[in-house]
Amino acid sequence: MPISDDAKSHKSKLVQLWPASSKDMREAARQLAYYGYQADLIDTPEQLIRGAAAEPPTGILIDCTLAGELTVALKAELTALAQRLPVACISDLSDVHARLAAVRMGCQAYFTRPIDAAALLDTLDRLTAPPQAEAGKVLIVDDSASLAAFYAAHLSEAGFVCQVVTDPLKCLDAILEHPPELILLDMNMPGASGQEIAKVIRQQDAYLSTPIVFLSAESDVGRQREAMSLGGDEFLQKPIQPEHLVSAVRSRVIRYRALRALMVRDSLTGLLNHTSYKERLRAEVARAKRQNKSMSVAIIDIDHFKNVNDTHGHPAGDRVIKNLARLLKQRLRGADIIGRYGGEEFALALPDTSIDQAFSVIESLRESFAAIEQHAGAASFHNTFSAGVAEYTPSSPLLSDSEALIKAADEALYASKHGGRNRVSLWGAAI
Repeated sequence: MPISDDAKSHKSKLVQLWPASSKDMREAARQLAYYGYQADLIDTPEQLIRGAAAEPPTGILIDCTLAGELTVALKAELTALAQRLPVACISDLSDVHARLAAVRMGCQAYFTRPIDAAALLDTLDRLTAPPQAEAGKVLIVDDSASLAAFYAAHLSEAGFVCQVVTDPLKCLDAILEHPPELILLDMNMPGASGQEIAKVIRQQDAYLSTPIVFLSAESDVGRQREAMSLGGDEFLQKPIQPEHLVSAVRSRVIRYRALRALMVRDSLTGLLNHTSYKERLRAEVARAKRQNKSMSVAIIDIDHFKNVNDTHGHPAGDRVIKNLARLLKQRLRGADIIGRYGGEEFALALPDTSIDQAFSVIESLRESFAAIEQHAGAASFHNTFSAGVAEYTPSSPLLSDSEALIKAADEALYASKHGGRNRVSLWGAAI
């Protein structure tokens, strides 16, 4: 499915803001629109309550300074609304009494004027984030189909996505095709033991941190410890109660995700780091080749970023980087790969996307980023970015691997910089 070049084609989060007469609310609505929010300005509290009942928003932002003027009945209705929906407020006051009044009215976040747009967006993203439906991805390797099905049934009921392999020799193929977040591995299997399979898995750097939980009827503590020394993270003795199984798997997956995030994510933006992006890009190029499809790669660089740090300070520079990262996450598809490539540079991989489609999307992002108001204390300013785009196609012999694609996109980025910045250039057309 090709990418849309219009943020409106993405499902927006509806946020209601009251009152519409507030200059702060109008500015907040304008800024939120750039990040994929549909901001509706509401004139009266009655309209706010009726509108939320007719079409529940994902979040509400109100002026707490005006809340004191509401009738008792309206304040009660607003408090009841806050029990069902995330509500944040802004105020002129920062004392504990004002904050306590907001808490008692159900507000989950509190901002004082002037509004910090970055902090507001961070909070709204957190409050309106959908719950994670998937508890984790588990690979179950057990030669007993009935036992494997038993484990899978209970884990699936707890929200895990399970893949079952009954032939241990097919375990590696399953891991490569659908990388799990935990491997549930029987110790005693024909063809290869669980300990041997664990050794094979641990030989590959990509799976050194993937939790392996051994399952066995073995009761000898010494044998259990020996198995653990071969690459296991936990040993569960059969028969195991379903509740114990789910609890053990969940705790290991949570820990794995936390450690994995530290290893593969950039700490400032939450995007893939340089190494992880390149790994994902190599996999995406290989997939495009197998499926005989095109894909595009883009390199984005914030213009005159050193001037931002020199003029407004490094904290302001960090906020600019975070704002661009947020814009990319909000406006691109879940299937797209986004990485912080280094410093103020970002890299994108857009599967099943032609270079013209990629240009339209990144050009729209460029226009939105240029319009976003950046903040440094009381000062405000604007930034721009330059970008270069390259495309892999099945018929193109020139850009047939990830390194060639990155190099080509980087050359196109250089053309954008050389051409005056604040523009998107295409490899081939610009080089």
